[in-house]
Amino acid sequence: MAALIGNTQIRVHLAAGALVACEVERSRWHRTVVTRKERFAFEPGERAGAMAELAKWIPHSASRRSIVWVIGPAHAQYFVLPWSPALIDLGLRDAYARASFEQFYERDAGSAAFSFGPATQGGSQLVSWVPAALPLELADHARQAGCELLGIKPAILTVWERFRDVLETETGILCVVDGDRQTLVRHDRQRIEDVVIKPCDRTQSGPARREGVFRRFSNESLRKPADTSPADLSLPAQNGFVAARDGAYAFALCGAL
Repeated sequence: MAALIGNTQIRVHLAAGALVACEVERSRWHRTVVTRKERFAFEPGERAGAMAELAKWIPHSASRRSIVWVIGPAHAQYFVLPWSPALIDLGLRDAYARASFEQFYERDAGSAAFSFGPATQGGSQLVSWVPAALPLELADHARQAGCELLGIKPAILTVWERFRDVLETETGILCVVDGDRQTLVRHDRQRIEDVVIKPCDRTQSGPARREGVFRRFSNESLRKPADTSPADLSLPAQNGFVAARDGAYAFALCGAL
């Protein structure tokens, strides 16, 4: 959050069919305020118009502006390296990830851009990938909007980093719900063992007890307080954000609040 002090940060969740944007400011007194929220819808394959509207929405009067993108499961996919050499040699890790990608997806690794989750000694490592053209598109958009591109972050890694103090003390399943898709992350404390993206099951109540602790992070807005569960991971209320009312903006704000 230090990068927010004295500037305006735009945080955008790239969801299926929408850009979900928030403007966040942090004062010198370390108060975080969500000053504006907006949603820019688009049809599949027709994102350019929404990107242009977002660029107009970004304030051009602020002296310092940065933008962070959180990429949802409609645009980011995942796989797990069963063992990662990241703590030994990052080049070897990258080569292993590219070879694994080509084996899993039967595609040239040059068609993808990769992000990596935290590495543990002798353990597995989560890898996220997006089409190689996406970071180029977002960098070009940032230049046109007069912003510093501060980050392009896959949603699962964003949620994991935000709540790692909880998740890395537990063994179980993290369920991340984004619209009509859910991502199930099976983990043993720090070690991520498997990731599956599938259609959302509204009746899912968590794994059997022998599978460990079930945690859930969602961008659904709650209709009533009774809809909450002890398994839910929620962002704290701040000026301009109330989780029960503003759940649609949860991914955009994850990591900022």
